Order: sequence, then C-alpha cells, then structure tokens
Amino acid sequence: MQTQIMEPSDLEMLTRVLHHMCNQEGHQLDSDGAQNVARKLLYLFQSGMVDEFDLMDTVEAWSQENQRRFG
Repeated sequence: MQTQIMEPSDLEMLTRVLHHMCNQEGHQLDSDGAQNVARKLLYLFQSGMVDEFDLMDTVEAWSQENQRRFG
C-alpha cells in the first residue's frame, strides 16, 4: 500500500469529512462510531483516495452498507 504524506491541508480536509459524516450519522466525536469513521477515512486516504468528495461518498456508502447488514 502506498502511504500518502499528510499536509496540514489534508488534516483539515479529513477533519471536515469526519465532522460531516459524524453529524450526518449522529455520532459524537468521542464515540466508537466516530472512531470507526476516522479509521476508514485514514485507510482510504493512505490508500490514495485524496479527494474530499470521493472520501465522503465512499464512507457514506460504507456506512449505509453496514446499516443494511447489521442494523
């Protein structure tokens, strides 16, 4: 796996995506749900997905799939 180097602007963008997704899903930032979203975001970013909207779309699809599968 190729690891992306994080710049301050990357951290700001990842924070925006995390806040958006947690707000959308009703997670508190210190919850297990938020930690799961953060892990997924970092994994995707380090795998080369660096576009903010691609990250949002992918994490949202992942979350919807988990909701469908596990309730």
